[in-house]
Amino acid sequence: MVTIDTVMVRTDHCLASEIDGELVMMDVESGHYFSLDAIGHDIWNRLEQPVRVGDLCTALEQAYAAPLDVITADVLRLLNSLASEGLVKAAA
Repeated sequence: MVTIDTVMVRTDHCLASEIDGELVMMDVESGHYFSLDAIGHDIWNRLEQPVRVGDLCTALEQAYAAPLDVITADVLRLLNSLASEGLVKAAA
């Protein structure tokens, strides 16, 4: 389970491309497709390098001027979903 103290990073078996403002991704291991909206795309980009989830949420709070508790809940939900699909992982 992803928490605010988890350091997360993207996995290397996902191909991604922007189409009509959305990020469309394919997991080359499973063949499954996924899509992210603009904010999800921003989060995906920020996961190129390992980042502590709490620090990611703080950066998003500054970028989007939204309440930190709302951002944190949304980010944790997204990252847990992406982790369950094998698209992100805890950094070693």
